[in-house]
Amino acid sequence: MTYHQQKGSVSRDIKETEHTLHMYMFQIGEGRPNGNEKSIVYPQNNKPPIMFGRVVAVDWAIRDGLDQNKASIVARGRGFVVGNSMTTHGYFLSLDILFTDERLKGSSLKVLGSYENQTDNSHLAVVGGTGEFAYAQGTVSYKEVSNTGAEIIREVHICVFSRNIPKQPTVTTPAATKEGPLGGNGGNAFDIPNPPQRIESVTIRRGDVIDSFAYSYIDQAGKRQTAGPWGGNGGNPGESTYGPYGKVRGTRFSYPERSSDEIVGFFGRHGSLLDAIGVYVRPSATN
Repeated sequence: MTYHQQKGSVSRDIKETEHTLHMYMFQIGEGRPNGNEKSIVYPQNNKPPIMFGRVVAVDWAIRDGLDQNKASIVARGRGFVVGNSMTTHGYFLSLDILFTDERLKGSSLKVLGSYENQTDNSHLAVVGGTGEFAYAQGTVSYKEVSNTGAEIIREVHICVFSRNIPKQPTVTTPAATKEGPLGGNGGNAFDIPNPPQRIESVTIRRGDVIDSFAYSYIDQAGKRQTAGPWGGNGGNPGESTYGPYGKVRGTRFSYPERSSDEIVGFFGRHGSLLDAIGVYVRPSATN
């Protein structure tokens, strides 16, 4: 197996924000009304307090107060717990704290660590986060404040540091404007749905006059589009970026060459021939 890797140094002005949170986590046992955990593996040869090898999926409610009849749910603790001790009631916990309140909605914390039930205080590590807690690092400490057997309530204190990475300025593409068209008044108008970003190629059919005109361009979504052909089927085809084409007669016209602008598209009028042509111009991206 082969793979390509690129790496380089990045210099950023990064500041950190300290967050401290105080909440209550409600664990309701499996099979109980409103239970919020489910055993995936339940070893039959182990009995409480030793539950080595037990795997439990959890979706614990996290509230902003101790009274669940009055306190609001501000987050969910979703993940799994694995019995990892052969001598005590110990577990390994992998938990995503997903915030649901309006202020922090969409933000999350990743919590990992081992703990033992029925201890005064336990500590876990915050190893990452998203949203308000992007690149978070910190600790979670908690203790049981209530245990009825069917329900365990834990008081949770979280202290994390998250990075404030400045956003890069948004580069906007200058809007294109129309100039023209120049030529005759016959035929029907032709145009494209939206102003383009840039021209890819131009195709002209010509003999004594310009019979038809088409071009490909990159649209605002970055996709390649084809416009035309507009005009008739006479003449000889060819992709071109220069001219003039046809016999020299009529009034000569040209669009002024400006180093600050670039032509990014065309519009005009056509019938059996090309009657008139105009251009989309915009300030050059290099200026």
